[in-house]
Amino acid sequence: MTSPFVRRAADVPAYSPANHTGTANQRVIGRETVGARRVEVLLGTISRGHGALPHAHPNLEQASYLVQGEGIGESAGRSHMLRAGDWSFNPMGVFHRFEVVSEAPVQVMVVYAPPYSENPDAATVADGADDPRCRVHADTVREVPMHAAARSLPHYHGALARPVITRETVNARHLDICQLAVQASGGAEAHTVPGTEQVLFLQSGSISGEINGQGFTADSGDWVFVPEDGRFSFAALAGGCEAILVRAHDASG
Repeated sequence: MTSPFVRRAADVPAYSPANHTGTANQRVIGRETVGARRVEVLLGTISRGHGALPHAHPNLEQASYLVQGEGIGESAGRSHMLRAGDWSFNPMGVFHRFEVVSEAPVQVMVVYAPPYSENPDAATVADGADDPRCRVHADTVREVPMHAAARSLPHYHGALARPVITRETVNARHLDICQLAVQASGGAEAHTVPGTEQVLFLQSGSISGEINGQGFTADSGDWVFVPEDGRFSFAALAGGCEAILVRAHDASG
């Protein structure tokens, strides 16, 4: 069924983001698409040899998940290879860059909290790769744990959540992100998370559920947005599903 809470990348236009080359972004979750105030989620497509030039976001956090392809990420002067299925996290004020090295384009899901919306005041551009600011705050950067133990989540059943971007793993202030594996007929009972917006990205399978009493269905590749204090429930259909659950809140959340 059609729902204003379910979004698809094909439904939004692409744009060329500032401080990037060879990049086309689609802002799937944002103010203009679902009225989000705490979180922004986009899908970027980046060609070989291109990516993000060195820059920092003074007042927001950025988490990135590689859907396909390979690239070199650098944060506070530390470089590492990123492949499909890997996460990276850039804390507030830390300079970072990214370059695609695979022949095939990279597809990357990027999460900002609070929203970025290409606000020029929300980005600081480095004066080239030798800018000394690119190597400061290295002590604040933590590697995202790729093999953390899965655990149960309150209000969920038949589901296990592996934390990736949290206060405990990378000292995130605004974001709480986990990878979900949900059995067939598993899901979440109706619940709210106060002061928090949620996004569920379906990587495989299908679900049906309700948000604030309105029914929805979502399939692999769909994004489901739950507004702040929204009442949310869902059940996985035959075969179960895999998903990424994003929760965004203020720094005291």
